[in-house]
Amino acid sequence: MLKKFFVGIAFLLFFASLFLITDRFVHHKSSHFSTNKITSTHKPSSEWDIAALSADEHKELDQILNQKFTYYNKGSQAYVFLSEDKKYILKFLKQDKLRTHSWLAYIPISFNPYYRERLIKAKKGCATFSACTTAYNELKKETGLLYVHINKSRNWNKKVTLFDKNGKRHVVDVSQTSFYVQKRAQLIYSRISELMHNGDVEGAKNIISTVFSLIDFLGKKGVVDNDPILRKNFGLIDDIAVQIDIGKLRIDPERQKNLAYKDEVVSITYSFKTWLAANYSDLSEHFEKCLSEITLI
Repeated sequence: MLKKFFVGIAFLLFFASLFLITDRFVHHKSSHFSTNKITSTHKPSSEWDIAALSADEHKELDQILNQKFTYYNKGSQAYVFLSEDKKYILKFLKQDKLRTHSWLAYIPISFNPYYRERLIKAKKGCATFSACTTAYNELKKETGLLYVHINKSRNWNKKVTLFDKNGKRHVVDVSQTSFYVQKRAQLIYSRISELMHNGDVEGAKNIISTVFSLIDFLGKKGVVDNDPILRKNFGLIDDIAVQIDIGKLRIDPERQKNLAYKDEVVSITYSFKTWLAANYSDLSEHFEKCLSEITLI
């Protein structure tokens, strides 16, 4: 009897393991872009609504989205596409990363790892959606945002043509996705290099000044960002600094009061300072001047 019991347990464990492996295999995520990966399945919330666009704003957005968009890049939170005229960026939030891929995730048992993963993903999704909405409502100019769409839309049937990195064409009903549209920004380091190559030292100094102005503005606004990397998450629109990565942004009223950002400016700009010193030492003095002005209390 005891032998049969252990054999039964062994078979049970074997089939349970086989089931879990099969479950993961069936839901294995492809590395390629697909419309399913950006189709929203989350519950809508009024927290992520934005004010209705004016007639002119709606016309501008419609004209932008009438263009074809080509795969440009991808980050941890979004697929990035570039407009035909190279002036606009269209970012689709990765819904696939926020979904659970096993029915086991719906068994609400505290020691169930799939269930815990589902809760973590839901929390992460809410934080990302709130960050995008906050950026649009509070920092539209400072982020280059033209539109943010988080909740599915019932009365807006807008289709956009996308080309993935393999050149495959996709027609996407953007009303069923979470996305945002930004003006395309130029990266700070490459713009300074361009100006210095052309001998425009004053232009390069103005770029440094506008970077510090943005940091100062965001700091006084109480903006918190867990990934403030100037080299890749900030950029320039018409040579004015903007924050282009908005997925982790939030506003903390306490930081508005205590000006805590002043203690962080040195660390935020350290890599920028090092890069300037190594490549364009003529700009270091101006950098230090801007730094001292912003850190004064």
